[in-house]
Amino acid sequence: MPIVIGIFFLLPLFVGALAEYLCCRLPRHRFWRFLPPVVVILFLIVAVVVRLQNWESQTVSPLTQLMIFPGVPGVALLVGIYLGWRFWKYLWSPRVIDDLK
Repeated sequence: MPIVIGIFFLLPLFVGALAEYLCCRLPRHRFWRFLPPVVVILFLIVAVVVRLQNWESQTVSPLTQLMIFPGVPGVALLVGIYLGWRFWKYLWSPRVIDDLK
């Protein structure tokens, strides 16, 4: 069970956070900050379309299959992208220091 959690949730979470942090930190243009979310959304759309085409020939439940893959890794990627953006924002946003107090 821990291997499944690691592969389907923790690994995509880490990859999403790292990709978003690097896309926010390294390039100078804001355009690159939107690359990881767009890639994840395209990945999820393609995975759902491929899964739906495979179900036409099989008799398995589509709902359970969509929840396992691409559902869990997709959610983990999106959460990782959000966490990577928040981490970048926390480290690199300017801080206001009030010297009057």
